[in-house]
Amino acid sequence: MGKIFHKRSWYVLLLLSLFVSCKTSKPTKHAHHTEVKIDNSFYSTYSNKLGVKLSGNEDKALIKCLAGWLGTPYKYAGESKQGTDCSGMVFSVYKEVYGVDLYRSSYDQMKNVKEINKKDLSAGDLVFFITSGNAVSHVGIYIGDHKFIHASTKRGVVINSLEEDYYIKHFFVCGKVIMKHEK
Repeated sequence: MGKIFHKRSWYVLLLLSLFVSCKTSKPTKHAHHTEVKIDNSFYSTYSNKLGVKLSGNEDKALIKCLAGWLGTPYKYAGESKQGTDCSGMVFSVYKEVYGVDLYRSSYDQMKNVKEINKKDLSAGDLVFFITSGNAVSHVGIYIGDHKFIHASTKRGVVINSLEEDYYIKHFFVCGKVIMKHEK
């Protein structure tokens, strides 16, 4: 009888420890779940604001910054929210979000990137276009969902799709910005 009682006691203790451990794991799960809800809310809000289906992996500071540039009027050689050209916006965004000094012109900003395949684009990558002549003359920042933000001469800072005929025709190259520690 002593052995049977001892085995039963051991089983009871095992069951009690399982219940206790299950009870302590719930708050941890809940805290993680709440954190995910907050992230989903952020990405849902900015997906709507930007008209882009965000994956949830984008840099929040970048996404928030880009949203703040929407509607900025076009101004040749400008680089502020009072007025900007395409490379001025890119220059200012990278300075604000990452503390990185890029070259100032779209042509020279190609020197700041490592070329990648168009199918490998992710938020923050730069997209370059030849809109006049035979050299790069336009740049934008890829957001996701085949869309990029840029400063249009007629409409100011807007979002367009890389799948639009105009941008398919004038697309040149895309790349990831090389941060100073990656050179």
